[in-house]
Amino acid sequence: MILKKVKIINYRQLQNVELDLQNSLTVLAGPNNSGKTTLISVLKGMFYDKKLRFNYSDIPTNLSTAWVDKILPVFQPIMIKHDKETGIREIIKQISFNGIFATEYVMESFQARIQVDYNPVSDNIQYFADYLMDLDETKHSFYFIYTYEPSVSSFEKDLNEQYDKMAARFRDIDNPDGVEKDTKRYFLKEELLKLYCNASIEKCYFCNSNYENVNSMEVSAFKKLFNFQNIPAIRELDDSESDSSKGISKRVIALLKDNVTWVEATKRLPDLLMNDIENSGAKKEIKNSSIKSLDDTIRNISKTSGGYIGKLQLEMDVNEDDVEDFIQRITRAKYDIDGLLLNEESQGLGFSNLIYLHMRLEEFYKSIDSNKVNVFFIEEPESHMHPQMQKVFIRFLKKYYIDKKLQGLITTHSNEIARMVGLDSLRVIRQTGKSQSELFNLNKFRNSIKNKKIKNVDNESAFLLENFFDWFFEIGYSELIFADKVVLYEGDSERLYIRKLLGLSDLSSLYDSYISFIQVGGAYAHNYLPMLTMLKMKTLIITDLDYDKAVITLDAVKNSKSSNATINHCYKLVCPDKEEKFTPTIRDLYNLQREDKVVLYDGLVYLAFQDEDSTARTLEEAMFNKLLGYNAFKKIKRSKWKAIRKDNKLTFTIPNNKEGEKDSEYSVREIVEATSNNKTDFMYSVILGGNEEKMLPDYIKKGLLWLAK
Repeated sequence: MILKKVKIINYRQLQNVELDLQNSLTVLAGPNNSGKTTLISVLKGMFYDKKLRFNYSDIPTNLSTAWVDKILPVFQPIMIKHDKETGIREIIKQISFNGIFATEYVMESFQARIQVDYNPVSDNIQYFADYLMDLDETKHSFYFIYTYEPSVSSFEKDLNEQYDKMAARFRDIDNPDGVEKDTKRYFLKEELLKLYCNASIEKCYFCNSNYENVNSMEVSAFKKLFNFQNIPAIRELDDSESDSSKGISKRVIALLKDNVTWVEATKRLPDLLMNDIENSGAKKEIKNSSIKSLDDTIRNISKTSGGYIGKLQLEMDVNEDDVEDFIQRITRAKYDIDGLLLNEESQGLGFSNLIYLHMRLEEFYKSIDSNKVNVFFIEEPESHMHPQMQKVFIRFLKKYYIDKKLQGLITTHSNEIARMVGLDSLRVIRQTGKSQSELFNLNKFRNSIKNKKIKNVDNESAFLLENFFDWFFEIGYSELIFADKVVLYEGDSERLYIRKLLGLSDLSSLYDSYISFIQVGGAYAHNYLPMLTMLKMKTLIITDLDYDKAVITLDAVKNSKSSNATINHCYKLVCPDKEEKFTPTIRDLYNLQREDKVVLYDGLVYLAFQDEDSTARTLEEAMFNKLLGYNAFKKIKRSKWKAIRKDNKLTFTIPNNKEGEKDSEYSVREIVEATSNNKTDFMYSVILGGNEEKMLPDYIKKGLLWLAK
């Protein structure tokens, strides 16, 4: 039995999120506050806890606000005018019919849609047979709905308790004295939402594959279909000397409870303990002492109670439960290191955490009921683990789930775990709007690009796009799934420069964002866009125009073409009517900038490249243009270049004088070409000399300002 899908509707930021699970291990990755913990809370509340927490703060604000706006006009005039008995009767009359809430006063509620798949050959469906709705022999799934629905009787009962307090607030709302009117209204809205949530009752249904034709079932019966366990992110481990939790020791003892030898040994302990106590004379001494010390007290009490109540004494009675509790308190897991027994806390918390997780997995494995849906979740297993240990652990975990045929989910914000698990098992959750998260299935993404080929800039060599993304994650670029925004850049000098620019006041909002910087040439940058746009990542591509460097006039530049595959690819997105083999001229690309068509994919991607004013083809040429006001072709004397270098504390190469010349002239392009092997040194000198802002090309500034919005 496999938990195949869970779709969460209208719970906090999870307003329409579908989690599609693998048969073995699924990894849910995402940045902080993306909804991972919320999703686990819902799953735990449905499958494991007695009840899912549900109050007004769990309702998306757009829904709760709309509901309050409808019901407030019902309550206000009635509560101002009528006493409790009449008021409650009038309110219930208006918002319900035949004991059921009227449709217009039922909030679009939280709902979870659950799909459970089974193997008709190997799975026993005896627990699920009553809930089979799909009689198609080719389909092997059960479908359930878990939700909360308001009860009129519960609403009325709670309203009876709150009526007088709320009525007083309604009557006082226009009073100019005391608390402001908006504060009073806020209180009343909050109370109305509390009434609704307190009256909402946990409900379960089984249904067909469209989640229609619903049939009610007991909540307890639904929960019994699942063997759900989880390890929360906050663990009961502590590496301090005062550690009293002894988490590993407890887990060892829990594992041993199923060991026949251990069970037999502990069964004999009560008798052994009692024999030792009696042989020592301790039992006899305690008995005699208790009779002597308590006898006078009991005699006096019996006089006042009018009867003989017997003698009170202390007697030892040791049973198996007492022994088990005793063993729990005295047994410690210890490490034997060179003949010395060291306590749990002698090892680092990361190592202890690793052992703890292994033991919990083994406990769960022993608890499996093959007739139920067995799922084991781990929240943030990377806690206290070094990246290398994370890598080893996730490899073990994948193999463990596959070998043991277990199903599970782990949540993480570890780049190492996301990198090692691969696209097939990875799900990404991200905030894509105000108080709204979305969940992205990278397995589906991988299937969508299967067998698609991408070509190199020479248009000859080709490789599979899915292999590109496998490699992309393998080298560590998986960090982008945790980022707020992404910058694609070409080389080390761009990386140095952009990171420094983020310190400028105009870009301060970017400085506080988690930005993933991905180094990629113009030949390949566009291949990242399918994943970035699927994840709805705001992405800035900073790339070079790369026209023929031999071109030295503006007209010739405009008539030339760019060799940058990413720029040419993006142009065709803007102008899809062009022939497949059409390559835009630089004039066409300048027009894109002039017409503000460099923002693509519904506003998610900004393409930044050198503009017409600079005539530059590279970043360095554009930076010199911004500093000096010269285009890329203008030649100036070598002596002036030396002065520019000295005055601005820059590091760049100036060619020697040409043969027969005392002060040769060189263009910006020739200086950049001469410095091509020392671009990083040049960029360091820009930054250390404090020139980053005055040399900031317009196309990069525009792109960064767009990213900062």
